[in-house]
Amino acid sequence: MNVTQLVLSLFIARVLALLLDRLRVPGITAYILTGIILGPSILGIITNLNPGVLVNFSLIFLVFYSGLNVDFKGLRSYFRRALITTLAGAGFTLALTLAVMTYAGFPPLAALVVAVAVSNTATEVVVVMLDRIRGLSDMFRRVLIMSSFLDDLLAVGFIAIIKGSIAGGYGSVLLELAKLALFMGATLTLTYVMVRRFPRISYPLIINWDYLLLLSTAMLFGLVFLAMKAGIGEIYGAYVAGLAISMLRLVRDPTLVYEVRVEELVSRMSTVLQFIIIPIFFIFVGARANASLFLSRTVLLVLALAVAGKLIGASLPYLLAGRRKLGLMMGVAMNVRGSLEPAVVLVALERGIISNTLFTAVVSVSLITSAAIPLVLRVLAEYVEV
Repeated sequence: MNVTQLVLSLFIARVLALLLDRLRVPGITAYILTGIILGPSILGIITNLNPGVLVNFSLIFLVFYSGLNVDFKGLRSYFRRALITTLAGAGFTLALTLAVMTYAGFPPLAALVVAVAVSNTATEVVVVMLDRIRGLSDMFRRVLIMSSFLDDLLAVGFIAIIKGSIAGGYGSVLLELAKLALFMGATLTLTYVMVRRFPRISYPLIINWDYLLLLSTAMLFGLVFLAMKAGIGEIYGAYVAGLAISMLRLVRDPTLVYEVRVEELVSRMSTVLQFIIIPIFFIFVGARANASLFLSRTVLLVLALAVAGKLIGASLPYLLAGRRKLGLMMGVAMNVRGSLEPAVVLVALERGIISNTLFTAVVSVSLITSAAIPLVLRVLAEYVEV
């Protein structure tokens, strides 16, 4: 995209997002839709579809923001329920999609990429969706957010693996997973120890907004650089940086300074990202999709597998426990997408692992579920108490 195309795209995307907001539809839907309309498959206004530095930079900030949104307090309180929901929802969706697509004749690696992508639940869209729906219990909200975080963890890890061992030849998948786990464990441990054991150093850095901004920037770009040097990938480094900063909420502080400062950082970061960074990435994703393929058998197959997999898988543990209403609501809510799954398939598309048809199929899942699921859940919440 040149400057003229970028400015026009951002203008249309923001206007469309404003209009769809009246229907309680997340902005990500508007951004993807703008890219599709302005892309080569419809109007042809956006012509240059090489990712470039700007799109890759946007992806780094998108993943960083995903890490910032993780609620570690909720994870500590509802980890078991969230883990069961994630394993059931993501696991069943992944297994179903992989099995059906492999049986249908798709290459195993391409089928795996799509299966992992559609198994994800978008944390950012979940947060926005829950903020606009009343009548849901705190338990339901926290389990849903934590489950979507665990889904994101799977998606981010898979992006790193695609960029590393599968596509770049950095060793076996098991070695890559070990590197990911070691990198995250070491970073989060060092962050927590630094804050707890050296408060005289950490407290001034967090209490002062300028210092906190400097610290966050240094952690983001420093960890991105270290992750690239370690062969893990800049995406994973950005996600771990977001997690490390988000973890400051866990520090015991009677004055709540740490938690307030982190929330302030997330709020300000959200404003900047929604203004330009997130729209750029999802406009590009929409432009790469082929609108003529939206009604193809492949797209409809992937959409059906994605929706059915999450609905059945995420609701199954609750149905077995005799909590049918909770299971229904969780199965519906976990179906919302719109953040990291396009990132997974975009990386795979650029590496030649999947076709444009499969890329379009996953983008269609993001587009449809991010628009429809919040509306469906809002209607259900009026009649079903959870």
